[in-house]
Amino acid sequence: MAIDIAAGKGAIIYSPIHGKVSELFIDGVGNPTLIIENEVYRVTMLHGVYSVHKGESVRAGEIVGTESNLGNTTDMQGNSCRNRDCGYHTHLNVYDKQIGTNINPLDLLEP
Repeated sequence: MAIDIAAGKGAIIYSPIHGKVSELFIDGVGNPTLIIENEVYRVTMLHGVYSVHKGESVRAGEIVGTESNLGNTTDMQGNSCRNRDCGYHTHLNVYDKQIGTNINPLDLLEP
């Protein structure tokens, strides 16, 4: 389970949890990948321009970057957005370590 949240080019990305940046890398298809973990959750976000560093502690609601279309993004018709002004979003996956499976990210984001 994962969702794409589209707030727009340059929109601020906030950490959904208190935790530590455990990974920050570009994956095999060019997606900037940020992973934040704590005792309960492993949160993975893709496509952003991230302003945090591996090993850094972050608080829920803290700015971790801005929304971009870097990596493998597409427009509404499924066409690649590489070198185009489209496809800006944050891909968000939340893994619950206590139950050993992905959960609906919207459940974590609810107030």
